[in-house]
Amino acid sequence: MSNNLPQRPENLLGGMIFGSIFFLVGSLIVLVAADIIHADPSSFNAPRWVIGAAGGSFMLAGTMVALQSAFGPEGMETKLYLWLQFLMGLAFMLFFSSIFLWVGFGEGEREFSTSTTLGPITTNGTSNISSGRLIFGSGGVFMIFFTILTSYINLKKIYKGR
Repeated sequence: MSNNLPQRPENLLGGMIFGSIFFLVGSLIVLVAADIIHADPSSFNAPRWVIGAAGGSFMLAGTMVALQSAFGPEGMETKLYLWLQFLMGLAFMLFFSSIFLWVGFGEGEREFSTSTTLGPITTNGTSNISSGRLIFGSGGVFMIFFTILTSYINLKKIYKGR
């Protein structure tokens, strides 16, 4: 996947800064979820592990951006990069999917809202709990199937080479 662009220092620095911002935001969320940074438990609308999965998704996304920048176009062809991309991408998709699966199938009450904008007119309202759970749950199931498919494709690419 070479884009034939030279790896210039500003590209490397930009990718590292952008990735670091996502990593730091995610790590703050994980620290709150782990109760290292204390937050009022009544302010949580989800279990701590769901909050941690959201933070972990940000952390992994930031790391993946920084790694892509650090390896550059030529480095992205190496087995090391392909394995790192595979493992972090798999963890990212599992964390991200688990959020949608919890909203769709997890225990507890849910509140869904709708918002529609058509030009200068905006309407807001509440949504049916069943339809909200169906949308999030089916999205989570789709993401799991997508994760399995892309994992298979990426493992094939790693073992067969490009």
